[in-house]
Amino acid sequence: MNSLIGNLPELHTKPDFETAMQRIYAWYEQAVIDRPPIRFTAHNADFNVAHVRAGRDWPDLRSRWFDAEYQVDYHLASIQGQSYLAETFPVFWPNLGPEVFAAFFGAELIYGEVTSWSKPLIEDWRRMDQLKLDWHSTYMQKLEELTRIALEKSQGRYLTGYTDLHGGRSAIAL
Repeated sequence: MNSLIGNLPELHTKPDFETAMQRIYAWYEQAVIDRPPIRFTAHNADFNVAHVRAGRDWPDLRSRWFDAEYQVDYHLASIQGQSYLAETFPVFWPNLGPEVFAAFFGAELIYGEVTSWSKPLIEDWRRMDQLKLDWHSTYMQKLEELTRIALEKSQGRYLTGYTDLHGGRSAIAL
């Protein structure tokens, strides 16, 4: 555990980040330092308020989801002035929706305000062997762009996570 703690990034928005991570790592080692780790979150909190568009306009919801600069800037605005208690800390999550894994194989994603879903790709199950992971898909490239921009803009204010991958039943929807 101690070797992991030494490699932590500095988070200016969470001065006690190292202590918080010590509690988290201890928990995964089935130990408790002074108390169990506690994390506060509001499910889909970003969608409980209107998006601050700052003069931006998109022809459709997919375009807004794909506007990488906007997504990162929106996250930056959402964490400004926030207090992060216990083991809560800011994380930017490059996100194109929970079924993006299916999109890596060619499925089209349909976007709503809060989530996306895949349009079924397979009409004949005998053709399953034709599915191939496309490392150069639009969705893969967009996630790479979101991640790169998030890392560039973080400057110690938040961590950059990775996308939500639902490879199970979502992949069957191909």
